Amino acid sequence: MGLSLPKSYSRYVSLMKVILPIGIITAIGLTFSWPYIISPDKEELVLIDSSQPEIQENRMIRPHYVSTNGKGQPFHVDAEWAKQNTQASSDLINPSGTLETEEGETLNLQAKEGHYNSESKYLDLEGKVTLTSTDGYRVQTEKAHVTFDNSVVEGDSFVEGEGPAGKLRGQNGFRIESKSEGKKIITLKGPSRIEIKKTTLKEKKRDS
Repeated sequence: MGLSLPKSYSRYVSLMKVILPIGIITAIGLTFSWPYIISPDKEELVLIDSSQPEIQENRMIRPHYVSTNGKGQPFHVDAEWAKQNTQASSDLINPSGTLETEEGETLNLQAKEGHYNSESKYLDLEGKVTLTSTDGYRVQTEKAHVTFDNSVVEGDSFVEGEGPAGKLRGQNGFRIESKSEGKKIITLKGPSRIEIKKTTLKEKKRDS
């Protein structure tokens, strides 16, 4: 006499054959995704090819801005990355800027942080701001404002630097601008000190 199983038991076995594999797959999935489920506030890890600018949540990796000022002179603004606030303005990390002047010189700027506005064509720099020029000047300060349209670099923080003519120091900041004659003018604000090299004085005497 054969043993006859209830139909309900057969249905239970058939159901288990479907449920058990699904349960195993679900458990494996939860094991790998659990760190992300329990840490929803962590920033999503995204692998980005840093050789090309890409935007992730309004962040651009290695942005490169190119334009010209009011006199048609080209300038460049680069950064390690940027956070876009509006269509025209962005906050920058490790920004750098390059501006070509009328006299054919190039001004290079670097800082830890910055803010660039492509419509107004200005760049604010903050944190170990360094300005170098192809004619041999190197100036350091904590804050600087660059107006590309009129090729002016200025700041109200303590500044010090040196160049072919000697050393300079300004307690309340500086202003660098190019005149129409092609001459670069450096103005020091507040109590200032300028040390002129003897070789520079000798050259001026010879020329006169």
